[in-house]
Amino acid sequence: MDYFLEIKKMILPAFFDTLYMVFFSSLFAILIGVAIGIILYITDKGAILENIFINKVIGTIVNIGRSVPFVILMIAVFPLSKFIVGTSIGSKATYCCCYTICS
Repeated sequence: MDYFLEIKKMILPAFFDTLYMVFFSSLFAILIGVAIGIILYITDKGAILENIFINKVIGTIVNIGRSVPFVILMIAVFPLSKFIVGTSIGSKATYCCCYTICS
């Protein structure tokens, strides 16, 4: 029983720390994401404050940011591919990793 109390003392602070980090990171992501989305919408062609230059620049930054999680996943899957197929590059590794992730 003493073991479970010790675990509880360790898990509860970590749980609340996790909630704290998730709450504030989500809050900032929502606030910044909504602001960027509104700017992209109102600067689009034919919109209220049409400004194609600003729209293209911010759109490019957003598109680069959207691809970052996939690049991280791709790098994380290299060892799995090496383990399963014996190589982490080439069509053989690509097929193996895509099949493993998607299924």
